[in-house]
Amino acid sequence: MGYCEILCQLCGVTFAIARLRRGDEPEEAGWDYTGSGYIDADGFPCGEEFCGEGSGCTISDQEGDRAGEHLAGLNCVSENGYTGHRISVAEMKGCRAIQCLVKKDTDWVPEDDDQDFEIEGDYFLTGIGDGSPDEAPLEDIEPVRHGVSDILISNDSVDDEWGLPFHPTCFEIYKKVCEIRIGRIDTEGLWYWRDLGCDYQTFFMDFPREPAVRSSSDQWWRHQPGCEYLVANPIDVPGLSEMLEPPVYSADKKNTFGWNEGSDDSLTQDHRTPPSTSRTAQDPFSVLSAEITSMILDRLGSKDIANLRLATPVFRQLPTILFRRLFLEDMPWLFEAQDLDVAKVDWYDWYCRWKSCGEDLKGLRNRRRIWRDVEEIVRRIQDLRDLGQIGKL
Repeated sequence: MGYCEILCQLCGVTFAIARLRRGDEPEEAGWDYTGSGYIDADGFPCGEEFCGEGSGCTISDQEGDRAGEHLAGLNCVSENGYTGHRISVAEMKGCRAIQCLVKKDTDWVPEDDDQDFEIEGDYFLTGIGDGSPDEAPLEDIEPVRHGVSDILISNDSVDDEWGLPFHPTCFEIYKKVCEIRIGRIDTEGLWYWRDLGCDYQTFFMDFPREPAVRSSSDQWWRHQPGCEYLVANPIDVPGLSEMLEPPVYSADKKNTFGWNEGSDDSLTQDHRTPPSTSRTAQDPFSVLSAEITSMILDRLGSKDIANLRLATPVFRQLPTILFRRLFLEDMPWLFEAQDLDVAKVDWYDWYCRWKSCGEDLKGLRNRRRIWRDVEEIVRRIQDLRDLGQIGKL
């Protein structure tokens, strides 16, 4: 059997990520799929011969017989690694990190750093390892938790001694989705989903991953230009803290949003409400009290509200606080917004800002992708429970 990469059980991306450094970056900024050394020209198509004239790629000189290192140019198109011109080392932090969920032995004893779900459930977390071990055990796991310094891992069911692998950052997202959807961290469901719903067909072929994941996943991961966001850290996102400074609400600003205001948001651009017409008096919504119209808004999503505003002038003026709910519903992966001071934020401006620029940060784009994958996993786990194949929570 040939080389076979292990993927993150949650996001579907390999751990064996490589990077082609720029010529002006330090040597440690480049590594091959094993996480060490560099991507050379011996047996790999690279440099101008592969990337084409004008790519800017060069081959460095090396001592001895080893081929030189492929240094990425601005227009490098090699699929052997993501290039330093397209994604920084800081953005890729943790892309090779592996953590595993492991089933407890009968003699398992709690440790001081255990989380509640580890103490209360039948599964615990290992420390963190590096890279994709193919069919060999994952070794050099640090810290050693519950005596596990190495472990065999698999994406499908083997036996209870094999760890279930994921990026630590992806598991953090899984925890948050579980807490929102079911009120607890469901490690049992995740374990049995691998056992019951992760054969080759269902995990590698049928799961609705983003097209970029599908086209990149091969026997050797294809580091396709333009798909760098797939390996961007979704939790520690460079530049996110600056963007999390929300527009401040001031007393002299209106606390409602009118039909002809704004330009970026779908509620104001794609679904602009026309001015009043003579048919306004015949509008059945016009007889509703403010309390009832507020109750209607509370039960609708952003698209339905936009369509409602096309149908009736009664909903032309929207309270800006409404956009807090729409923000949390439309962008649940931006969980930092939960902690913002409700009274001090201009929620309409905040909503429009993120609708228009949410894709600018690779890590946040990746977080959204992983969040959606995890929501699908949680849904599939619930389906297995409904079928009686997994015990009730």
